Amino acid sequence: MPETESKIKLICFDVDGTLVDGISWLFLTRGLGCSSEEHIGIFNRAKCGEITFAEGERMLTRMYRDSGNATRVFIENLFARVRPRPEAKQLVSYLKKKGYLVYLISGAIDIYVRAIAKRLGADGYFANSSFDFDKSGVLEKIHYRDNQGEVKVEQLKQLIKARGIRMNEVVFVGDSENDIEIFEATKKGIAVSWASDNLKEVAWKIINSLGEIKKFL
Repeated sequence: MPETESKIKLICFDVDGTLVDGISWLFLTRGLGCSSEEHIGIFNRAKCGEITFAEGERMLTRMYRDSGNATRVFIENLFARVRPRPEAKQLVSYLKKKGYLVYLISGAIDIYVRAIAKRLGADGYFANSSFDFDKSGVLEKIHYRDNQGEVKVEQLKQLIKARGIRMNEVVFVGDSENDIEIFEATKKGIAVSWASDNLKEVAWKIINSLGEIKKFL
């Protein structure tokens, strides 16, 4: 029996790039018939401070609305077609049978994260972005939190307090620099091999495929 098995109670996963191959925001942009290049340009301008993230949200909302497709129904149907990595569902099933709680903590859109959590049978999820729709079901406002790393740590703290779990009883699996803070908080971060080098530097373990997680749990 691995040394850590009796201590770990909760396994958390990032979604984009970890459980799902790709970025949900760009999948949505392309699915709505909008320009990925324009979307990336808006994000980069906000990230470097040329515009505020609030301004970026408004610009992206206008772009989505101008597509004529930005309705709740269209977006929900679009996200319902997203498929996690082939090994993800089997892994979540394995972890739950072993008695672990499984949660998703993602910077992606709540509609999307909810759909992935349901498809995988996760115990719950946190999403750091959300959409408001008007009475006709048309996209009205985008809410995006630019301090993703800090937000993920705060959400994890909420979760472990509610579940009566300690931080050192948590494993977090991720791929991006937004996961650095939560890797440092848990001291048990598992980075996928395609993750950023900065994340790998603070990782507890590095895996080549999701299925390898079973070796440590």
